[in-house]
Amino acid sequence: MEKYAKLEKYYLKHHYFPHLLLAAFFCLLSGGFMSFRNLNQTQAAQVMEMYVILTGIILFVPVFMPEQDADIWSLERSKCMPMWKLYLKRTITAAIVQALIISGFVLLLAKQSPAADPGVLWSGSFCEALFLGSIGYFCGAVFNQVIIGYMGSILFFAANIGLSERFGVFGLFQMMRQNDSCLLWKLAAGVFFFIAAIVLRERLAGK
Repeated sequence: MEKYAKLEKYYLKHHYFPHLLLAAFFCLLSGGFMSFRNLNQTQAAQVMEMYVILTGIILFVPVFMPEQDADIWSLERSKCMPMWKLYLKRTITAAIVQALIISGFVLLLAKQSPAADPGVLWSGSFCEALFLGSIGYFCGAVFNQVIIGYMGSILFFAANIGLSERFGVFGLFQMMRQNDSCLLWKLAAGVFFFIAAIVLRERLAGK
């Protein structure tokens, strides 16, 4: 357990902290360009879906970044540790931070735009952010390249602009159309991508 704690501390300090700063900077930047006052439900959903869910890419995709370094990968493999526990902790940390960021935005919207429904905004944004981040998470695990993970998520987001209906239940921007029937599908797909990526990395670690 102590070995995991040391690795997690090193990961947070040397690998993940810059991404936390980037997510915070992105939130501050988006807040500077947008007004949250007197928005209706559709306008509030647009804020969350066009801007806030992008933090899912920043937070989830870098989970496998340390292992791109061959020396770190070899060291962790030599310790004969189940890597899935390490990846699961990192993923849960990312999910907690994601929930906090979304909660902050939703509270701000609820305060300045009483017409918006906080529960719908939170659940919809969290599921979409998790799903969007999980796509890059999985791509990064398959190719062992975080940059490919970023590209996967960003390309999917871009493809949904104007074409989200073609993706069916996995299309983004459903809250803007007041459709919350697809949330469980995206949540389930996100969890599937997380599990599949961790299983893949665990098998690679065993070789």
